[in-house]
Amino acid sequence: MNTTARLSLIAALLAGAGMVSTSAMAASASGTAEATVLTPITIAAGTNLSFGTFSPNGAAGTVTISAAGARTFTGSPVFTSAGGAGTNGTFTVGGAVGATFAVTYPSAFTISNGSTTMGVAVTGAATGTLSTASVTLPVGGTLTYGATQAPGAYTGTYSVAVEYN
Repeated sequence: MNTTARLSLIAALLAGAGMVSTSAMAASASGTAEATVLTPITIAAGTNLSFGTFSPNGAAGTVTISAAGARTFTGSPVFTSAGGAGTNGTFTVGGAVGATFAVTYPSAFTISNGSTTMGVAVTGAATGTLSTASVTLPVGGTLTYGATQAPGAYTGTYSVAVEYN
């Protein structure tokens, strides 16, 4: 065999040996991918948040309804039984049983009677758990009124948002 043929044969053997040794050092494994899809979370308004019927009696102040429905106040409002004692508001939250959620309330909003307004801050639990497919989320709030607040029926809307934790 001539020298050129020998060198070609040796090069081919070395190249083949290199490929074998490279693949002998390789390894692979399979992983598992997974996902859990939750029922979309929902929220719907229920009972209106009501501060009741009152007169400011010449002094500015606040009326607070707790998320549990208890009413407290500052200033010296005179409440009437005709408008009731006020009620906490409620929302219904729906979604995946056992999931927890976070609640976001508006920082403040106004209720109005024409161009006259009063400020309201909404309060309630920051989180909740869906112990069943839907749960009630109670909310409260604080209404701020002026000493000479104009009489009339005041209304306004506010948004409460929920999201899964």
